[in-house]
Amino acid sequence: MEEDILKGKTLLVVDDEVDLRDIVASELEFMGAKVFQAENILKAQKILSENKIDLIISDIRMPGGTGIDLLEVVKEKVNEAPPVILITGFADITLEDAFDKGAEALLNKPFKLDDLIKMVVRYTAPIDERFLGPVESPALLNGAKDDIVYFGRGGMAIDITNQGRKYDIGAEVHFTLHNGGVDFEGKGVCRWIKLLNSHQVFMGLEFISLKEESLNQFKKLIDGKSVIPYIPTVRS
Repeated sequence: MEEDILKGKTLLVVDDEVDLRDIVASELEFMGAKVFQAENILKAQKILSENKIDLIISDIRMPGGTGIDLLEVVKEKVNEAPPVILITGFADITLEDAFDKGAEALLNKPFKLDDLIKMVVRYTAPIDERFLGPVESPALLNGAKDDIVYFGRGGMAIDITNQGRKYDIGAEVHFTLHNGGVDFEGKGVCRWIKLLNSHQVFMGLEFISLKEESLNQFKKLIDGKSVIPYIPTVRS
């Protein structure tokens, strides 16, 4: 990976474990980023009030407040909120709930620094760079006009009850939907599957790439709106 791939980015690493915090910060600085460090959410909030931060990496379990607390504070200012990557060594929160609260990712310890760097690069990129791309495989999910779909800032929850096929967590899914008179087409990763009301099945899909017309439609859907969930959850 290029040494200056994060040049011009300003990041915040929040963790009470100084050794892990230093390792992560050093690697990000090696990639060209400017990195602030905080050992708790109070210091993190002070740094956020005084600096423009492009992305936050935060542990969840810390004395004096959790990374989830920090996430909720940050996402209150949704249109100005930086992306947040949560890190945990415990079952503090499900991936579905982390996405619904607005986190871009939930990374479990131990993790590979290369995986974290790739996330940081992706989530700090402009929306066109992040989502515009080829969709070459045959569609595995074909949505009908009356399918229930909830959009987040980075994906969607969609009713797959009548799809007639099984989807695996982590699998890539090429989808075509009919939304607002436009075919909404792209490729995503299945992040969660949820059974609702004993018969309805929903999938949480994180977008990887969207066709240009679909990307333009997606930007119109979320532009200027207070959309907190990265992928919204569904509740009975």
